[in-house]
Amino acid sequence: RVSDGSDGTEAIAVPTANPDPPPTAPPSFPAVPNNSQLVVVIDPGHGGRDPGAIGIGGLQEKGVVLSISRQVAAILAQQGVQVVMTRDSDYFIDLDPRVQLAERVNADLFVSIHANAISLSRPDVNGFETYYYSDAGLRLARTIHNAVLQIVSHRDRGVRRARFYVLRNTSMPAVLVETGFVTGAVDAPNLNNPAWQQQMASGIAQGILQYIQQNNLAAR
Repeated sequence: RVSDGSDGTEAIAVPTANPDPPPTAPPSFPAVPNNSQLVVVIDPGHGGRDPGAIGIGGLQEKGVVLSISRQVAAILAQQGVQVVMTRDSDYFIDLDPRVQLAERVNADLFVSIHANAISLSRPDVNGFETYYYSDAGLRLARTIHNAVLQIVSHRDRGVRRARFYVLRNTSMPAVLVETGFVTGAVDAPNLNNPAWQQQMASGIAQGILQYIQQNNLAAR
């Protein structure tokens, strides 16, 4: 899951300052009928004894992604979507139980939320990536990726295909969102900023709701 910056993307400069992102108006979310039986699984990566990536200043992936995931779940629930979280606090859950939960609840979509990392000697590597495995996952990934970039000022590292366990073994459209690099000079302060986390959550939720609308899933 770690990107090393050697994939042909251009180098980026490290800014001398990293101000908080400017406040933005709450996004206008597509409406989903309250009687929808839609089920979306939100999967905050890592947890408990598994901190995930550890970045600048000891920033831990598991806490960042849990905060973002809870906010995504809250937004979706407000829009009438039934949300199941693979974890809702700081405990460990392995990969297969995450997949099995999604299958057991007959989820329509599976969205795994992570934060990326590379060596602490590479603070120049920053940016946002979204991963998919299946063709259905590609459509979901593109929708979420574009929605996030409309809300969050972020370096675009693209939509990419990968064989992550939770993407290969889920039967519904599934994506893995890499919200930024905990080792990045630009990303780490943002990932640790509650206001920025809220923007990221809003973008992810917006993308999920757009996908639901575009694919008429609310009518199932």
